[in-house]
Amino acid sequence: MMQQDEMELLSDRQLAMLAGEAAFGRGLEYYREGMVVGWNRKGATITADVEGSERYRVVLKLSKRGLEGGCDCPASEGIDFCKHCVATALAYRADQAEQTRLTEGDASDRIRAYLQQMDKASLVEALETLIDSDPVLRQQWSLRADAVLGVLDHKALKKRITAAFPVNRDLFRYGQVSAYFARAEAVVEQLAEQAPQLPAEQCLKLVDYALSRLGRALETIDDSGGFRFHCEATLQTLHVQTVTRLDWSPDRLAAYLYEKAFGNEDLYPEIPGAYAQALGEAGMAAYHARLQQAWDALPALPAGAGWSEQYPYIRLRRPLFERAEAAGDLPAMLALFEKTASKERDCLDAAELCIEHGAWDELETWLARAKRAMSDQHPLQQVERQRLEVRLLLHRGDAEAAAALQWDIYQQTQHLEDYRRLVAMADEHGLAVDYRQRARDWLVARLDKASSPFAFAPRAENSLLEIELFEGRLAEAQALCAERAVAPELLHHLAKALKEPDESQPLYLRLVRHEVQQTNNPAYRNGIALLQELKGSLVTPAQQAAFEQVLTQLRTEFKQKRNFIKWLNEAFPT
Repeated sequence: MMQQDEMELLSDRQLAMLAGEAAFGRGLEYYREGMVVGWNRKGATITADVEGSERYRVVLKLSKRGLEGGCDCPASEGIDFCKHCVATALAYRADQAEQTRLTEGDASDRIRAYLQQMDKASLVEALETLIDSDPVLRQQWSLRADAVLGVLDHKALKKRITAAFPVNRDLFRYGQVSAYFARAEAVVEQLAEQAPQLPAEQCLKLVDYALSRLGRALETIDDSGGFRFHCEATLQTLHVQTVTRLDWSPDRLAAYLYEKAFGNEDLYPEIPGAYAQALGEAGMAAYHARLQQAWDALPALPAGAGWSEQYPYIRLRRPLFERAEAAGDLPAMLALFEKTASKERDCLDAAELCIEHGAWDELETWLARAKRAMSDQHPLQQVERQRLEVRLLLHRGDAEAAAALQWDIYQQTQHLEDYRRLVAMADEHGLAVDYRQRARDWLVARLDKASSPFAFAPRAENSLLEIELFEGRLAEAQALCAERAVAPELLHHLAKALKEPDESQPLYLRLVRHEVQQTNNPAYRNGIALLQELKGSLVTPAQQAAFEQVLTQLRTEFKQKRNFIKWLNEAFPT
């Protein structure tokens, strides 16, 4: 740490007096440009090398008499205080100021200050001891040493990669897997460090090999903790960077990436998206030409094809579709669906595209195909097709037929959204049929029937309650809830819709009972929240008194539910 007298001896004013204003200015420039390549202090003597037209040796001496200095440059000849002396003094002064700052800082700063004061031999000894105590550190430093000493080439790196990713280990414990990938990270990071110095093709082989070894390792390692992610991300980034360095023709690069995209390994970044810069326009065109060629070679997908048969179609079609979609090329998009038109889902997607692009004439064709391909295993897709048929009928101006079909859809789904579409259609087109009353009558008739013929449809009482709430018929909704068990979320909706707490309180009590009877802590919390919501709506003393009676009733009824009673008393102290 620099003393006060040293600070004065090394002040700008003192240095300018010793060297002169001109030499001080040049020395300041040398310091700022980092021309002082090293300095060392022994006792009162400071030595350094300074780069100039040549490298010059500077010797400074600090004493009570003042600061003296000389340099072996022609301007000093070992006697005069030259610009190189100024640069050295400034570098020493800055370093000492940094030492003072670190000494006054936190533990990390003080450790750094201490290390900077250690001599080289002591630092080396301390570092060797630390490295030897940690296998991962030893791996990292071994790789760095081999690289710096010039004994690490691509063959040595490949051996390191092989050792970093041993296969068939059957590891599943977190500690085992974490240690495995910690050791591997050291090699992967060293590969990333050495990559810029390796020829691009040589580097590419190493990265491909590393990704392959990682893939094989994961076959017998349960990495549900995600310890591989750092290795995987580093290798993926390195692969993109390396591919960008290749001096390959667009066709060759497209062929290579196609092989990786459709090979047996799936650890590569998204192809071709992640490689857009490397491919360029010509490479992208060549890559998609290969995709199209492979797509054209596939036969039409047979009806009832399993997942393994569908998978090649899905993988090829996705990037081709994205390219056609980006270009707004509807014929190209529909052509891709032609080959898989045996699947109702694909026919429906094609029909959606026709609507999106205003191709109404083609829509009818795709809806007919969807109908031929329909399966009883996918009833929701049949409903989806009918909804598209409604849109086609409306486009043709046949509102009555559209509403009739929409009514059929509602009878299948009993979804409020389908009801809303139906009545909005009837209102907009002034249709004679009162679909509001028809839906209500139909649901009332179904109240006592065991279940809906459509497995995915809600119970009739819930569908009817949804309509009553949507139409604002709260009295009818209350009457229905008084007679029928309904979904708690709909009962809650009604309770919040009622303006008078005297009317909503019985519904809240019913909801709270339902929650507590679930006998689990989250449900207890929900019950407390419902009571707090109810309390927030109370206005009159009579309502407050009735609420206290409800709390008393709950404390008696559920006294065995200890957690519920505890939280109830905390929320509403007696």
